[in-house]
Amino acid sequence: MLKLYSKKVLMLIEKLLTLLFPVRCAVCGKGTEGAKRNKLICSGCLKAFSASTEFHCPLCEAKSIGGEVCFSCLPLARGKFHLDRLFSPFSYKEPAVRKTIKALKYDFIEGLAGPLGKLMTGYLGKIGNEVDFKDFTVIPVPLHRIKFNRRGYNQSELVAAEISKLFGLGIVENLILKTRPTKDQASLKEEKRTENIKGAFVCPKPEMVSGKKILLFDDVYTTGATMNECARVLKQSGAAEVSGLAIARG
Repeated sequence: MLKLYSKKVLMLIEKLLTLLFPVRCAVCGKGTEGAKRNKLICSGCLKAFSASTEFHCPLCEAKSIGGEVCFSCLPLARGKFHLDRLFSPFSYKEPAVRKTIKALKYDFIEGLAGPLGKLMTGYLGKIGNEVDFKDFTVIPVPLHRIKFNRRGYNQSELVAAEISKLFGLGIVENLILKTRPTKDQASLKEEKRTENIKGAFVCPKPEMVSGKKILLFDDVYTTGATMNECARVLKQSGAAEVSGLAIARG
């Protein structure tokens, strides 16, 4: 009887909070308090998240086999590019995708990690016939402690945790750490990004990386400088393979 009473009280409080602070779509601002699912992204805006299952070269974006570096880019990549392949279903140029990621990162709407995790899990399921993910360990790209403390969370960790839970992949945080603050990559020109991020990451426990297949997760992939530097450190620590997974490609 007490449990039933407590449940009714909680439901009443939830309804009151909804009236006082109506839930709105992070993309279009439309009220979604009547929706049972995806409250933070309305069903109309979710339609903009149409996952592409095509694979593209992580350097030039030409179509490639399994997201590997294409034949034309191989001479440029040899010894300099350390990601084995890249998976990314959405375009950062799509307004709904861009607004959602920005809302998660800069507007402190942590709850968006849930629907984004579901979207990414759906994408991995679609390409699962071509790529076997069962032996991969998910590692989110880290933030420096200053930025983490300012934001209060790492958006890549939140989404990666959802993917791990829903897709059944192992996840290990803090296997790669960012040891110094860097300028925001988005504020820099392409040629400055590699220099900005060089030497910013370390792997404190190489024995936990050695021989493993890593699925390195980040929210946005633009030039690939950050993921490439993380992949370099992980491979130096003995990782057998490092593939990149990003929500969107810029």
